[in-house]
Amino acid sequence: EVLDAARRDDPVLRPGRFEADAVARRVLRLAPYVLVDPEMRRDLYAMVRRAAEAGRASGVAALTAFHLAEEGVLAADRARHLAIGGTRVPGLNWTGPEAAELNGLLVEEIPTDGTGTVAPPPVPGTSLGTTDLAPWPWDATPYAVLAEGGHDRVTAALPDGTTRDLDADAFAELVAADPALRSLPDATPIVLAVPFAGDRYLDLPRTLADRTGRTVWVHTGVARRHPDPASGTTVAVLRRSGKPHGSWLAVAPGLAPGADDSAPAWHRDVLSQPVVSDLTGRQIGRSLHDDGELVEREDHFGRLDRMTVYAHYNPATRTYSAKLPLEDPGPKDKAYHLAGHGLPGRLLLPLAGGGSRPAGRHEAGEWLRRRKSLSSLPEDHWIDLVVCHSSAPRDSATQDSPPAGGLFRAAPFAADPLADDAVSLGQHLANVTGRTVRLSHDVQGAGTHGDDPARLLWTDVRGRRWWWETSRPEPGEAELDRLAARAGLPGEPSPAGRAATLRLVRALRRVLGPDAEDAADHPDLLRG
Repeated sequence: EVLDAARRDDPVLRPGRFEADAVARRVLRLAPYVLVDPEMRRDLYAMVRRAAEAGRASGVAALTAFHLAEEGVLAADRARHLAIGGTRVPGLNWTGPEAAELNGLLVEEIPTDGTGTVAPPPVPGTSLGTTDLAPWPWDATPYAVLAEGGHDRVTAALPDGTTRDLDADAFAELVAADPALRSLPDATPIVLAVPFAGDRYLDLPRTLADRTGRTVWVHTGVARRHPDPASGTTVAVLRRSGKPHGSWLAVAPGLAPGADDSAPAWHRDVLSQPVVSDLTGRQIGRSLHDDGELVEREDHFGRLDRMTVYAHYNPATRTYSAKLPLEDPGPKDKAYHLAGHGLPGRLLLPLAGGGSRPAGRHEAGEWLRRRKSLSSLPEDHWIDLVVCHSSAPRDSATQDSPPAGGLFRAAPFAADPLADDAVSLGQHLANVTGRTVRLSHDVQGAGTHGDDPARLLWTDVRGRRWWWETSRPEPGEAELDRLAARAGLPGEPSPAGRAATLRLVRALRRVLGPDAEDAADHPDLLRG
């Protein structure tokens, strides 16, 4: 019964009926080809009874952690350990030599060749790259995890020399079960020297932060144990030639992924990276780019929260205008920057397997709505769409046309700009998230102008300039009924009446701006 209850809460095992071998492989983290024999089942059932008696059988991940602890992964006298000056300290060393000397104050950035290979130091123990102070607080020695892995797994090394790939839940349960971690002050951070642990949706560090109640430091690129065992630095970041470098990021408790089975499977395949501020070191948004594009853009994205000017760029003459002040629809430090590619009414979502998904307004809205980095923010935070054509209408009659607004095409056109079908991508995202959105009609970007980080707006082929636009959420049904009543519009509340009122609201916003409803004479204007 304990195993079946645990199985029902596990996303992998939940579908279908109870199968002992499948549950055994999942709990023990065995490869699919490993034969589960009767003796292995007996050992599993006995282990589950011990876990239940210890109060650690709440789920499959908890059972996995209990099993690994019994195997000696957390043993105080284990061979694999970290030390300072020869004295053992809390942490997990699952890669490289068995003993790792911990230096929690420094991080070394090491260049690699095109294959990711690090050249050996000319003299053992000398620096391979540039050493800098660690980004985490220095008032407490961090609990470090040195391991192989990725954005969705960590490879644990067992005392017998074998390894197990742990998903976010199992890894978090195992770390939380470490008595050495529980003995540390609450403010002690956890540092993951695990390649790409901070990439994608941050499920791994967020789950760990929630389970342990501690801040977790991760890197969006290749952070790992220093490749030279003789180095005085423990944690290194490998800078790969032609690849994004990445950033350190602090992940606080409270953002663990929920069990949302309604999310389409393709959401997990989207290549999305946290945008981390160069100024504060905090996540300020998300980008949607593959490695080849991100390597050229990540430095600019890290300065989005410092961009106070913009310029117009003429692609025909390849010239820039003078710098102009960039006006924000809200406080600069309350902006959530979403950077990616767009077409009228569509957001292009790059996929891990290659190519991209041209998500329409509704698909893009559902994807963005589920991003906890945005949904967890207070209501007064706003969205900055670093996305081309985000305010352009999308008429059903031209849905399959190539991108508009380029050098050889006219601007996007909608026969009925007030129709639901013509609502821009940015306006729909404002409606779905309930937040103000800054957007652009044509091509835009982020870069530098002179010595300043700056936003850019492309002109059309004739050099005519576009402008920044702002979209506020459109009124819902109740608000439309209130507006109609306040304006004295005829008829009882009905879908048709609301649709007519919404068209009037859109028309007034097009003429008077996104704050048209705030005007004292708005009811008179609605009446016409």
